[in-house]
Amino acid sequence: MSAARRRRAGLASAAVRLARLLGPDECVLIGGVAVGVHGYVRATDDLDFISRQPLSVTRETLRKAGIETRLLRGDVLDGGFSCLKGEIDGIRFDVLPPLVPIAWDGAVALDMAGGMLKVVDLDGLLQLKFRAGGPQDLLDVARLVLLHPETEVRARELATAYGARDRFDAWIRDPRILAQAREEAERTRAPRPRPTKKRPRSTHG
Repeated sequence: MSAARRRRAGLASAAVRLARLLGPDECVLIGGVAVGVHGYVRATDDLDFISRQPLSVTRETLRKAGIETRLLRGDVLDGGFSCLKGEIDGIRFDVLPPLVPIAWDGAVALDMAGGMLKVVDLDGLLQLKFRAGGPQDLLDVARLVLLHPETEVRARELATAYGARDRFDAWIRDPRILAQAREEAERTRAPRPRPTKKRPRSTHG
């Protein structure tokens, strides 16, 4: 198994275990892994979850499971937020409160690594990325919108609302990003070779 596959397998296993501890119906996976679930697979080494339980409750739940976390308090007046930081099975993770309206019933349910995992829906992911507003976040949005053209109008509305319209437009018009998106679309549409059937050997001489 390659190093990349081992990393992905480790992330999936850790994500399922963490979701089980947080409560599969009480949390959704966000961040880079969620971006991959929605079609744009890129390298990431950590996990990000949103929990609808208070962070104090989540922290105590994880402590009872033997997982220590640090509570970082953000300044709400500056648009910051509190979050939990920890490590599970050698994988770093953050647990955040709901930073945008989350469609809990619309989460994407995945059966992976021997357990159930729920991933934030695409619209929620776009909102979270625009709220974060970093270069990687806006690149993620651009790639997702190119993969899901039906979200472009909504993405532009969000970009305007979060004051990121110019930066988002620059990413989505970038020739390199457009070329990569076309290549991915072609790979997705390319027919897979059919397995050849072996002819039975003749029993006649």
